[in-house]
Amino acid sequence: MVAMGQWDDDSQLCRPARRLVWGERNQMMTSEERLQTVIRLKQPDRIPCAPLMESYAGRYAGFSNYEYMFDYEKAEQSLAFLSQQYPQWDIRRSLYSQFYGPYQNSILFIKTKMPGIDIPADREFQSLEYEAVSRQDYHVILEAGYDYFYHRYLQRIHGCSEENIAAALRHRSDLIKREIADSRKRGQAFLYGGYVLAAPVVISLMRSFEQFVRDMFQVPDLLEKVLEKTTESVIREGIQDARDSGIFRTFIGLPRVCGQFLSRKFFDRFSWPYVKQLILALIQAEIVPVLHLDSDWSENIPYLLELPPGKIIVELDGDTDIFAAGRVLSGHSCLLGDVSPHLFVLGSPVRVKSYCRKLMKEVGRQGGFILGSGCTVPLSAKHENVQAFFQSVEEFGYYE
Repeated sequence: MVAMGQWDDDSQLCRPARRLVWGERNQMMTSEERLQTVIRLKQPDRIPCAPLMESYAGRYAGFSNYEYMFDYEKAEQSLAFLSQQYPQWDIRRSLYSQFYGPYQNSILFIKTKMPGIDIPADREFQSLEYEAVSRQDYHVILEAGYDYFYHRYLQRIHGCSEENIAAALRHRSDLIKREIADSRKRGQAFLYGGYVLAAPVVISLMRSFEQFVRDMFQVPDLLEKVLEKTTESVIREGIQDARDSGIFRTFIGLPRVCGQFLSRKFFDRFSWPYVKQLILALIQAEIVPVLHLDSDWSENIPYLLELPPGKIIVELDGDTDIFAAGRVLSGHSCLLGDVSPHLFVLGSPVRVKSYCRKLMKEVGRQGGFILGSGCTVPLSAKHENVQAFFQSVEEFGYYE
């Protein structure tokens, strides 16, 4: 367990801040009010703070990653301890239940190597991508529907039964509600209560990215039909997840389906139409889509202007130029980001704090901004860099 104050000698900028007593800065908004304000592109009392905090919290509290991922009580203890140390953390931006260890052999989307089982207990879990779905399976999706096929797919890759899947899904639903309630007790708002992957991402993970691209060339019409069918199911899932959780914001995972990987021609045909359809369907259902834009979306950012303003959150992971994106999307979309994993691991407290200040002063100057990590705070992040991240909110995050 980390002792607060052990980094005093690193930098004058990174001395531990005294324990904050909310109200000293005349703070009036709750975390949920603050979040709602920035989604509407307005200025709250201060910039919300939403690191994507997962396994690092367990390490900070002195647990192995195996303990964190397989024991909810220890995970909750870890998150509560981190929140207590850093009360600036007001937005919870992760669903622990999506990666809960006991579910991995039944309902996780792809196979993984898990800490304490397949790899050492203090390592990050590792996803395994391979060709788990054939072109012949495309016809099953079209004939029987994606929902039917998905359960057969889980049984295939995990070797589990339908009963195992149903039990895990029920338990995950209960766990989501529990972690939301636990976060609210700490005064944190949950960023999203639903979690989906866009259809192009789903198919690329099942087929493997190599085969997915091959299908674009060799069976484009068949692939389009499969993406259409899959999108229908993803929309239903995203809406139902939000309703079940009571939080009408849904995460949309979007790795590898942008201009960094696809030509403009293929992006326009095999990615954006289905991503846009999903986003608009959620908005129509009065759900805020939270777009998690993994990789470099720089050339595709202008596409977001086709969406209604003030209705989405755009998460950037450090690969997209967030300052350029901010100029394009100013007055249109709420941005979240983007302290990168390598800055948390390899940077210094001074660099972290300087970058956070730049984000808040440039991207967040007019509102509509949430300070966050660029994707997950790494398990191996330096404690003093995480501390600098949180301290920057108190030092630079208030609006006058």
